[in-house]
Amino acid sequence: MKLINAILCGLFFSSSLLYGQVDIDGEIRLRFEYFNNMNEKYYGTKPKIGKSNDSYLLTRLRLGLTYQFDEQWKAKISLQDTRALGYELNNNDWYNKEFGQEHNPQKDYLELHQTYLQYQNKNIIVSIGRQKIAYGDNRVFGPGEWKNAGKWVWDAVKISLKEKSNFLDFFYGRTMLHDPNRLSFEHKHGYYGGGIYGHYEYRKSAAIEPIFAYKQNEKNNEIYTAIENYYAGLRLYDTNLYGYFYDMTYLKSFGEYTKLYKMTIDIDGVGVHIDGGYHLKSLNTKLGLGYTYASGDNPNTSKRETFDGAFGASDKYYGRLNLMSWSNLKDYELFAVIKPMPKSKIKIEYHKFYADEPNNKWKSYTITSIQNDHYGDEIDIVTTYQYCQNIKLMLGLSYFNNGDFIEEASTKNSFITSDNTYGVFTQFQYKFNSRK
Repeated sequence: MKLINAILCGLFFSSSLLYGQVDIDGEIRLRFEYFNNMNEKYYGTKPKIGKSNDSYLLTRLRLGLTYQFDEQWKAKISLQDTRALGYELNNNDWYNKEFGQEHNPQKDYLELHQTYLQYQNKNIIVSIGRQKIAYGDNRVFGPGEWKNAGKWVWDAVKISLKEKSNFLDFFYGRTMLHDPNRLSFEHKHGYYGGGIYGHYEYRKSAAIEPIFAYKQNEKNNEIYTAIENYYAGLRLYDTNLYGYFYDMTYLKSFGEYTKLYKMTIDIDGVGVHIDGGYHLKSLNTKLGLGYTYASGDNPNTSKRETFDGAFGASDKYYGRLNLMSWSNLKDYELFAVIKPMPKSKIKIEYHKFYADEPNNKWKSYTITSIQNDHYGDEIDIVTTYQYCQNIKLMLGLSYFNNGDFIEEASTKNSFITSDNTYGVFTQFQYKFNSRK
């Protein structure tokens, strides 16, 4: 908090100076969502909380100011206000047992957003303050901005070493929690954490990206006593290899998990993603196959094998209904990306979802003695249209056909029913920046 106050004071002081450059940026995003036979926490027609047919309007307003002192120094301050109109889940429905407070990814009432001081020269960038940290395809480190308030926002120090298009970044900080009734300075943070992320291009369309991450919470809570989770891995991709493309990520998690009764066990999880395909340039189409794996916890071992996805975004990777995440998952995917016009794009996805360990947690449920592992199949169609430089429009349709896992789970948990589900969203987004 002292750090942020110092940055704010510096910004207000700088605005009175007669030299330097001031840039203003902002965003207005409106998204309507409708879900049939599910809501964000529960599946089926008999949810424990909220409605089974949920519809609401998400609003997000952002306004930022950047002051460029000279070629090397700049500072930024920004505010965010996010709301959910007609939302059936209350703030206290987002009480987080791990952090002992509300943590609502859809709401932040007039909250400080990106606010930092930055130094930059030819080969180094140093940023200190509140910032988004995102790399690669956002699967390991990403802000999760499909959620209205954003999933991951950091109060951190980040150092980036650069040489042309290659870089090696180091950062350490704390993750922000979202409580719409209190400013983030008035309550504690989530995880302590950090990471190292590199990017080396060995050809124009291809790169290798080494990854290391660290996540820690040593505050007693209702789930565990302490967690120290480390991640090490690699991403390798090529966007155009003689017309073909591929993208591969491997991440190993390890560390220690201390249970409520003080027993410490080893963490031993694995996360994998592979996709690839071919560009049909004459049809402005890209066809591909994908496979995603995230280990679940095997009850017959003494280790904790559940993989939890580090600090990444998950909203657009494992089905648009967000029934799945990069944890305890096997996802077989077929997709096509079509560009019928220069400003438009249509993505069609088919997912076949399985649990790695059926008895592990899924959404808000933990059901023991499940024999079947097939969650179900999902089809998603998302259309994007860039109306102009500032305005982007989106429309999405999703349908989920439940599998044997949900059929069996509905016989063991009264808050789950074996009804299929679908969802619809439409989004308007306006962004501006005075530099453009």
